[in-house]
Amino acid sequence: MKEPRVYKTSPILLVFIVILFVFFLGVLLFAFGPNSLGFMIPLAVLSLFLFGAAFVALLSKTIVSEEEISMQGVFGTKTLKWTDVGRVSGWGYAMKLHSRDEDVTISISPRLPGYQEIIELVGYKRPDLFSPLQYNELRRGLAPFISMFLVTFILIGVSVAFILATMDDPNASLPSYMPLLVFIGIVLVMATTTLSIPRSLTLDGNTLTLKYLLNEKSLRTDEISSVQLAYTQSRNGRHYFIALNLTDRKTIRLSGLGISLPVAYLVLKNWRWGNSLNTPNMFQQPPSQTPPDKKDSDGVNEYYKWR
Repeated sequence: MKEPRVYKTSPILLVFIVILFVFFLGVLLFAFGPNSLGFMIPLAVLSLFLFGAAFVALLSKTIVSEEEISMQGVFGTKTLKWTDVGRVSGWGYAMKLHSRDEDVTISISPRLPGYQEIIELVGYKRPDLFSPLQYNELRRGLAPFISMFLVTFILIGVSVAFILATMDDPNASLPSYMPLLVFIGIVLVMATTTLSIPRSLTLDGNTLTLKYLLNEKSLRTDEISSVQLAYTQSRNGRHYFIALNLTDRKTIRLSGLGISLPVAYLVLKNWRWGNSLNTPNMFQQPPSQTPPDKKDSDGVNEYYKWR
């Protein structure tokens, strides 16, 4: 990495936010009319605050060099040398770097262009922060399973009520039971999805164990061909996950493991490298490893992989 790399939001998105704010004000004016200024002004102020906060957040840019990482925003610049990073934290797709004395923190947002490349650079510069010995067990909370149980219970109750209401109706026919079939289909999809999500992940030597609600699965490093930080694209944006690509060409998707997703990804990548190299140094980089090439991380591909 000869020159510092700069990651910032496209100006087109900033212009879009401004246009959206002006359009929203026009809708308010059209809906309430000029005689309702007393009602419009609080809404306009609140909208200005929300759109302004989003605009200011998107104005920030992240700069990565050989020696440090910086975040430059409207209110100043925060810089953290790689050697001064003491720990990492985060939740969801975000990751935060903390200085050793906790006086400087830099957050890496998943909305930032080049997000995957920045994550790779952090793992390349400070692999010791993602020790498989420290993160030897990643556990998902019970909230998704409880939510699934409650929703399933409600849908079953609605289905039973529908059957009781229509069972004595002489005009009842197959089309009248279509809502019930839809409910049953939703329950089956939710149950299948929940059962396919691992509750915990344990690293023990060269073995990775995935525990599900009803069973568990163990994998060795020689059964995993690569570990990727991948995503799927939808109307709501990108949904990131960890892809364990197996040697039999199957893929296991992991997400929501109780810690920041990029932290879990870098831990798993260190674990695979450390054990596949058969070296006692868990953080030794493979001989072929070089920093990620910026031209290969334009964010267009659905699967991003650098290894």
